[in-house]
Amino acid sequence: MRSNSSSNKRLLLLFVFCGFFLFVRGTALAGYKGYVRDNVIITPQQLKALMDKKEPKLVVLAVARIDQYLGGHIPGAIRVWRPDYEPPENKPFPFEGMILNRIDFQKFVRKLGIDNDSIVVIYDHKYDATRLWWAFFLYGKRDCKVLDGGFQAWKAAGYPVDHFKKGKPKKVGNFVAKDPLPGWTAHMEDIWRAKDNPDVQLWDTRGIKEWTGEKLKRGAYRKGRIPWVTGLWCWKELKMPVKKGEKPTAFKPASEVEKVLKKHGVDRNKHQIFYCQSGVRTTTNIFVLYMLGWDVNKLHNYDGSWIEWSYYKENPVVCEKCK
Repeated sequence: MRSNSSSNKRLLLLFVFCGFFLFVRGTALAGYKGYVRDNVIITPQQLKALMDKKEPKLVVLAVARIDQYLGGHIPGAIRVWRPDYEPPENKPFPFEGMILNRIDFQKFVRKLGIDNDSIVVIYDHKYDATRLWWAFFLYGKRDCKVLDGGFQAWKAAGYPVDHFKKGKPKKVGNFVAKDPLPGWTAHMEDIWRAKDNPDVQLWDTRGIKEWTGEKLKRGAYRKGRIPWVTGLWCWKELKMPVKKGEKPTAFKPASEVEKVLKKHGVDRNKHQIFYCQSGVRTTTNIFVLYMLGWDVNKLHNYDGSWIEWSYYKENPVVCEKCK
């Protein structure tokens, strides 16, 4: 009887120790805001520290329209905008919004003075930074960082802002783009295959008015959504709440993101395909799931997104507001 009691005590202590070990290990693995892969996100304070010590490998990219950039930008930041890393219409795609091929992306990056070991920090005013992060990741540079909160967070921290002095590359870089990461980009045929595939979840990351067909954004050819989409999972749900009229920029903590995933029934074991207007907003969702530690091989950005899908008349659509 005593022997059984001693064994039970030892077993209980073992369970307690294992539980404590797993808790500590899980806490240690989680970093900024509770994310597992927090190496791809940076705070304004961390960026300011790099700038103050004049880090020679630092390259700051402002993904901004010209009016946004001239209205205020981080000192030394080099401005880029969507046409810089997208092929012109009809070369080769009959629509806009696609990402550059490997060779052209390499040329674009080298002109920015970026090397393979450059510390690249990308910021935006709304949601474009993760699109460029996704493109770098596609072609082999996996250590680019997105500024949490974007320009708004930098300005709110009280750090210096330039208005007219434009950031310029210091040299021509030697970045070498690798072959595209297989599966990181989803294609139209993948959307068709997802129709009857229980191992795939297809998400629309646009707003409710685009989902119902009430609104048609410039560049798209028809209103509505893909008929067999799993659901509407708007990119804004992954950003911190803001005051009315403000744009959401800072990412929610991992614990809050998990609640969003549970609400939508996002299954970690399944392949996740995302579409929006042109594969930009989609990357917010992909970026967050990547930070959570999800399998890269199961995250797919439909680069053509609604622009491509709506272009081809043989592709069916659902449009509630068209009736």
